[in-house]
Amino acid sequence: MFQCNKCGEKFSKHKNLLIHKTKCVKVSCKNCKQNFNRLSFLNHLSTCKQDQSLKLKDHATFKLHKTGYGNTLAIYIKVNNWTSIENMLRGEKENIRSLLQYVIEKLGSIKVQSCLLLKFIKQKPDGDTDTTEIYKVSQMHRLTNMINFEELVKEWMEEVELSIDQFTQRGSGWVLQTVKVLEIRIGKLKEHSGGCASVKLPPSLKQKKSLISPLCSKDCFKYSILIALHPINTKTKGRITLYKNFAHLYDFRNIDSNTPLSAINTFERRNNISINVYTLSPDESEKVVPLKINRSQQKKHANLFFYKNHYYCISNFHAFIKSGKSWERFYCYACLSGFRNSDRLKDHERECYQKAPQRAILPGTGKIPTKCKFRRLDKTIAYPYVIYADFEALLVKSEKALTKNTFEYQKHEACSFGLVAVDWRDEILFNKFYRGTNVCEKFFKTLFHLRIILNQHLDRNRKPVSLTDFEREAYAKATDCYVCGKELFADKVLDHCHLTGKFRGAAHNQCNLMMRLPQKIPVVFHNLKGYDAHIIISGLKTNLVSKIHVIPQNTEKYIAIIMDDFLFLDSLAFLLSSLDALANNLSDDEKTKFLKQMFPTDDLPFLFSKGRLPYEYMDSWEKFEEKSLPPREAFYSSLSLKTIDTDTYKRLTSIWSHFNCKNLGDFHDIYLKVDVLLLASVFQNFRATSLEQFGLDPCHYFSTPGLTWDASLKLTQTELDLLTDIDMILMFESGIRGGISCSMLRYCLANNKFSETFKENEAESFITYLDVNNLYGYALSDILPCGKFEWVPETQFEDVISSILESNTTREIGYVLEVDLDYPSTLHDLHNDYPLAPEKITIDDDQLSSYQKEIVSILESAGMKRYKTQKLVPNLMNKRNYVVHECNLKFYIEKGLILKKVHRIIQFEQKAWLKTYIEMCTENRKAATSQFVKDFWKLMVNSLYGKSIEDKRKHSKVVVATNGKQAQQQIRKPMFDQFYILDNNIAIMKLRKFEVVFDKPIYLGFTVLDLSKLHMYKLHYDHFLPKYGSKLSLIYTDTDSFIYKIQTQDLYKDLKEFDYLMDFSDYPQEHFLYNMKNKKKLGYLKDEMNGQIIDEVIAIKAKLYAIKYGTNSKMTAKGVQKAIVKNVISIEDYKDCLFENVLSKHKNFRLQSRHHSISSVEINKLSFSPLDDKRYILNDAVSTLAYGHYRITE
Repeated sequence: MFQCNKCGEKFSKHKNLLIHKTKCVKVSCKNCKQNFNRLSFLNHLSTCKQDQSLKLKDHATFKLHKTGYGNTLAIYIKVNNWTSIENMLRGEKENIRSLLQYVIEKLGSIKVQSCLLLKFIKQKPDGDTDTTEIYKVSQMHRLTNMINFEELVKEWMEEVELSIDQFTQRGSGWVLQTVKVLEIRIGKLKEHSGGCASVKLPPSLKQKKSLISPLCSKDCFKYSILIALHPINTKTKGRITLYKNFAHLYDFRNIDSNTPLSAINTFERRNNISINVYTLSPDESEKVVPLKINRSQQKKHANLFFYKNHYYCISNFHAFIKSGKSWERFYCYACLSGFRNSDRLKDHERECYQKAPQRAILPGTGKIPTKCKFRRLDKTIAYPYVIYADFEALLVKSEKALTKNTFEYQKHEACSFGLVAVDWRDEILFNKFYRGTNVCEKFFKTLFHLRIILNQHLDRNRKPVSLTDFEREAYAKATDCYVCGKELFADKVLDHCHLTGKFRGAAHNQCNLMMRLPQKIPVVFHNLKGYDAHIIISGLKTNLVSKIHVIPQNTEKYIAIIMDDFLFLDSLAFLLSSLDALANNLSDDEKTKFLKQMFPTDDLPFLFSKGRLPYEYMDSWEKFEEKSLPPREAFYSSLSLKTIDTDTYKRLTSIWSHFNCKNLGDFHDIYLKVDVLLLASVFQNFRATSLEQFGLDPCHYFSTPGLTWDASLKLTQTELDLLTDIDMILMFESGIRGGISCSMLRYCLANNKFSETFKENEAESFITYLDVNNLYGYALSDILPCGKFEWVPETQFEDVISSILESNTTREIGYVLEVDLDYPSTLHDLHNDYPLAPEKITIDDDQLSSYQKEIVSILESAGMKRYKTQKLVPNLMNKRNYVVHECNLKFYIEKGLILKKVHRIIQFEQKAWLKTYIEMCTENRKAATSQFVKDFWKLMVNSLYGKSIEDKRKHSKVVVATNGKQAQQQIRKPMFDQFYILDNNIAIMKLRKFEVVFDKPIYLGFTVLDLSKLHMYKLHYDHFLPKYGSKLSLIYTDTDSFIYKIQTQDLYKDLKEFDYLMDFSDYPQEHFLYNMKNKKKLGYLKDEMNGQIIDEVIAIKAKLYAIKYGTNSKMTAKGVQKAIVKNVISIEDYKDCLFENVLSKHKNFRLQSRHHSISSVEINKLSFSPLDDKRYILNDAVSTLAYGHYRITE
């Protein structure tokens, strides 16, 4: 045995002792008296060893609010109520100057940004006022002395004013009332030592011979500009004496030896020149990325390179960017893509300059493959251990008005955690349930102790290979690797499962290593992203954790967390339902798999369902000591606006009695234990199903889209070509348009003869709500692009168009085109309801109708404005540079649109490569005997679309710095954007993203969206419109659904005629239309109301409609709490909004987090207004025209 000399813990193996020692908290810092493990202690010393005289303190009128890593990060704060930005700066400018001077004297060079808490106000018609508060953060600015202070303040002023203008123009009508808080956020910048002249370029850049370094110890920006604008043919181009005579031609005021990027914009304006700045990627790959791009290139233009706080002149941009033996001669300044002629570059820049400047990393570059296929065979190896965990919190009462309309009424304080570790045999190896103080610290200590236990367990259970004679012979004869399929050579090894000892096959040594057991341990929470991750991050202690990496959705929400040897995952990202619903879909045997390992058999009947806790009632530690179950009313939830029902309360009472709970703490502990065990049952069942069906462990993924995407590639063995031409990528990107959601007829009353409201003296009419079964799944099973993407020469355009229009069969070659289309006015009346070829456009004020302008005036009088933004709008206007799939183009032309011009055509090979996968999932869903498995197969299809449309441009970079060295590494990067401090040794740091890797087949997302629209258009124009003509009115559509008004004698008899399109399997069995023929078939229409009679529809705008059927109603209001829509809002509210222009406000209750501190808040917000700008609304407030309709200008 091996024993730790610090804590006495014993280990069977020396390596486990060594792992333990890295976490054993026995090293104390003499300066701050904190305890650390050995790994963290050295990092801590780098920020704690400063002389006490150098520590920052309150200064002038500013209070030192927070510091991190000694003096590496600091936030100064001043609270006041300045009446304007100007007054704030006028009063505090000198105090800010003094503060920054003080900080620079203490720390040296810094990066600094301002953060303002702004209070806005607006007047209401009744004389009352509304207020709101928002934070505005400036860009990060580098400051080495006070020479550039005036420029810094000016930049801050401009940034804040621009931000305020954008906010007040977003339809809110807010006016700035006060500046409540001024924060100065500071990061210590450790400058490169030795000055400009000592900076050494990486060899890869030096050998390009395209950079000129000014031979000076300061003023490198100034002389880089002069070298760029006044080139001199000499061997010593960096000698600054050659360029001093040109300095008087430019205004270099406040341009000092360390010019920050923020000062360059001012310099450009003063001197009428344009400047681009580049740097190296922060991942140390030595890839050049754009740092600052001026899209308006002037006659005088300079390209600079910024590296280790030193500027270089880029003397030859082509040589600087060029890599390898490429033939490109012209490069885009924004994405750094190369072209062989200037015309192609100009065409490219028109699209590229509409995007944020990011280096485009294309397939075939470096290690990025040109094929998309299933490669990660290591994901077929199941994790031997998975930990399931949950936190619970006290909801401590709070009475904090965040704004006039936002009130914090609860703060969430972690009070307990539970976890179980499950092995590959579904056995619980370890469990820990804790209730008390210091929850996170206890959790992390338990987790790291558990790691030792699991390592020891794995060592005891490893099995050597046991070969049969047949397997020995198979290994000896094997010539190909069973993993990758390639030929075996001298590196041939025998691969076996270390848990069972079973022989798997002969493999390359590298393939064998890839197939080893996963090293990390998954820790699964349900709703990690929305809740538990905040508790984990806010409770981090650097004396326990040495390395952390997050997969961010934004700076506040994390999809996954990788911490030392642990991988934190969110089961909600895989299974999109509540834990209660998921558990109810399991069979009793599946549900009790883990319950019976921790509870006696007699207890199990009480634990089949997830329990309930009176969360809002449990607001203090004293509540745990209460001796009886609180009354049913105590289980009220402001999020659901209701308490539990009587039956549930009776079940909770029986649990209390059966388990002989002495107090509410005991009851809570049972709830927590059952919660964790049910989560384990649900997710282990999900893993087992995935491993059985696909041979993939979900724990290798962050969400279901990634899992089902790999499953489809693995099962179909498809290899997709990735786009290697940046202009093809841009063309597909510009063609990506989401689903159509629009209201065409804002109010409709049916006169259905089967309804009690039927009026015999009026024409009969019906309203039907039709929805397509899995529209995107239907499109994914169609013919899709898969490879050999090429530009079609202009000389062949006419032939391509002819072949598209003449072909009636599926072809191996497909096309995507950029075209101009005209929409003849003769089609406007016929197409008004559902115009073809929708576009993303912004509707200007002058395009609004008189009714809409009147509504805008009403909103303005209530202190609100219309927010103009780009939306997907079906319209009758002519289309220019419209990117469209060939099938859609053919349909549009057949329906009367006129093709005016073809700009570009991409051709490709295509096949229905996903059809077999989707059909397999659909058939397995039909055959499934449990609801859980049915939902699994449904999820595999529905989630597939998400991966096909993934936009990697939107990925962000968030770093959790756990020591001063990590923090300093981020601060020094030019991409460093902002930060906030969690505690003295933890900070969240955000970096701007300046490169994007195009390693996803985005053409699939484009194609799926276009083909799904085509299917909807065909249903409308080829089936319903020919049947009913002018008696058909489209009331509302939302991506995959139609709400129609149809004037006919009997809609249901009509639907019988459409049985070749319809799925009637959800109708009541006694209904004459009921049949199972098309049950769940992709692309088939179903009656969303299942035969129930719709009497009335109020469709105010997209995502805001109400349907009345009998005494019931179905209501939708995007952005409004679901419980409010269900329990508070009535159908009369929709009518009042539409016909009386009533602006409805309701109290919404939700959880929110700021800097990972969770609270419950009440928000009084506008629920809906009558303004819709996706259609031209006529004066009756009900009828609409599509924009571009000839009647608008009559």
